[in-house]
Amino acid sequence: MTLYVVDVTVPADTAQTSPKEETVKIEEEVVVSIECHFPPGCRGMVYTACYYGEEQLFPRPYGSYLHGDGETIRWEEYYELPESPCYLTIRAWSPGTSYNHTITWRINALPKNIAFWWVNISRLLNFISRAFTFFGRRG
Repeated sequence: MTLYVVDVTVPADTAQTSPKEETVKIEEEVVVSIECHFPPGCRGMVYTACYYGEEQLFPRPYGSYLHGDGETIRWEEYYELPESPCYLTIRAWSPGTSYNHTITWRINALPKNIAFWWVNISRLLNFISRAFTFFGRRG
């Protein structure tokens, strides 16, 4: 699995109409997990999304955005990229802020022939873990 890390430093009071952009080149064909870290101090006023050209990939649906404060938003994914290598653009903005803020995206990707098995085995192990936790509490 390859981990891609993208830091985006958003200048104070950056408008949504002219967001700060960073590009990442993904060599593998499938994105399998994503994290977006907002350090303390963002106060939910720094917004971000990931695009392929003008198509918004994460989060979905189009027009929704990630934002937070002192938290990391994580999720499992299975998204086959439209080409390999694939250039993704992280866009971020922060209207009404007084300071620069740096947010961090972490994107995990795998070759297609491995990704299917990786995702399904991860889901199975997660299910088994939850089942043992549930039954362990009942005993």
